[in-house]
Amino acid sequence: MMYLMHSVNFVAKIFRRFDIFTDFKDIDTPALLIEKHKLEANILNMQKIADSNNVRLRPHIKTHKIPEIAKMQIACGARGIATAKLGEAEVMAEYGIEEIQIANIIVGSQKIERLLALSQKIKSLTCSVDSVANAAELSKAAAKRGIKLKVLIEIDTGHERNGLKHFRDIIMLARFIGESSGLTLAGILTHAGQIYASKNRDEVMNTGFSEGEQMVAIADKLRSAGIGIDEISVGSTPGAPYSSAVKGVTELRAGNYVYYDNIQVSLGSATIEDCALTILSMVISTPKNSRSVIDAGSKALSLDKGAHSIATLDSFGYIYDKKVKIVRLSEEHGIIQHTAESFSVGEKIRINPNHACAVSNLFDYAYLVDGEEIVEKYHIAARGKSQ
Repeated sequence: MMYLMHSVNFVAKIFRRFDIFTDFKDIDTPALLIEKHKLEANILNMQKIADSNNVRLRPHIKTHKIPEIAKMQIACGARGIATAKLGEAEVMAEYGIEEIQIANIIVGSQKIERLLALSQKIKSLTCSVDSVANAAELSKAAAKRGIKLKVLIEIDTGHERNGLKHFRDIIMLARFIGESSGLTLAGILTHAGQIYASKNRDEVMNTGFSEGEQMVAIADKLRSAGIGIDEISVGSTPGAPYSSAVKGVTELRAGNYVYYDNIQVSLGSATIEDCALTILSMVISTPKNSRSVIDAGSKALSLDKGAHSIATLDSFGYIYDKKVKIVRLSEEHGIIQHTAESFSVGEKIRINPNHACAVSNLFDYAYLVDGEEIVEKYHIAARGKSQ
């Protein structure tokens, strides 16, 4: 329990650091709000899951993209961070984060030179590979600099995106890396993104366990063939309690848990009360009794109705305290359809987003709030980093 006491004290210290300066209802809209007590609880609860399963937690910061929150997660016990993009990793390194995993494949001379330059600035940097061609490109560039870059072989455990599925391809790549002059094999990595197509909690659980079991089995076969595997990295927020519980898994990557969102609620990973991120929006028109218009469109809410292009929701967000649906979005407008509810021009509403990660990427700043008071204004420093 010591880490919990340390974590609570650290987070509380950060929150006390800032003077409360206004009521969030005074903020211009649309705006992004983060609820302090929910953020803190979510960070601590995922750390407890990782600790209870004796795995290292490496939070994926593509959800929040805020260095200050990444540092909170690390202070609570997380081991470094994961990023989706090289640009995100560069930003986090600028803010002093020293252990970074780019859970993605880095291809092309421009990006590889940036990758290697970053690797020489921080304590630990890894990325993924799933082809001999890419491994050869990385090795040649790293050897030219006189360094050994740590890589993880990406495994396809059912998502059918990046990654190798057949063991013959996995061991061939592992042996190539072992013989290369510029690479070191750090382990294997996967993301069972098919979990977001689950129809119920049992499917979520089964996919989570399967992810971990497949990875441990592959690692065991590689070790039997004389190939050292230190890291077995798995993860998603829905699968976290299950994939991390498989004996042999060493690392859990989860990101969305820091905020949660409507997709996570639909999967049973959280309740609406757990969701820490909301969009503050204003009603700008009420042209009909059954239709109201808000100033949050696709540039504030995103067009997601599910993850990985899987449509699982029937509204573009959940409006608190109203039984309504956001049925249409244009860039600057959200169209609300309603029957029993009423709205007035100038009214401010709070919306729980469908996909928090995508929404975070649409704003320059987020406001940390405690009740109705603002504690801090965070710069979303790693937003827009598509390269």
